[in-house]
Amino acid sequence: MSKIYCYVDESGQHTQGDFFSVSVVIVKTVEMRDEGERMLLEAERTTEKGSTKWTKTHHRKKARYLRTIATVAELKNCLFYSIYTDTRDYVGATVDAIARVLQQHVPDTEIHGLIVVVNGLDKREKQQVAKRLKQARVVYKKVRGAKDEGSAWIRLADAIAGFSWDVYKNKPYTQSLPSDLPPEFFIRL
Repeated sequence: MSKIYCYVDESGQHTQGDFFSVSVVIVKTVEMRDEGERMLLEAERTTEKGSTKWTKTHHRKKARYLRTIATVAELKNCLFYSIYTDTRDYVGATVDAIARVLQQHVPDTEIHGLIVVVNGLDKREKQQVAKRLKQARVVYKKVRGAKDEGSAWIRLADAIAGFSWDVYKNKPYTQSLPSDLPPEFFIRL
């Protein structure tokens, strides 16, 4: 058994429920967390994306970043997203995505000391997420909020959620990317 980290971000609250995407990044060991952080920082540096939020990143840098991280073998089967429509229950959708990733892609025997890190989570939302995770029978050690600037893993979750929004909006840079990225790069729940 090993410690598992679950980094989560979302996109679409501004649509008032028409479109809501939740991205979940699963990191299965402390070693992967630390080594992966170094790889992600290097990808941010070499693609010139930097630590900029996805919405403020130029489309050429977005495409370079996605192509670069798609080559990182350690990220295979670790990047998930789920799309919700006709809902304003953002906490419920977020918990649903986390629970589905864990139930479908991480055997119970591998989970020990689950740490869930959700971007932009305030104290009240943290309590709601914790309560709903318990209701979904997800056993965790800690739920905490984070800021985009704080972790390359959270910025990766931001990129996945942002990319799903960009695809939904049919932004030009997304047209060629699906054929450039391996099919298992993002796993849709």
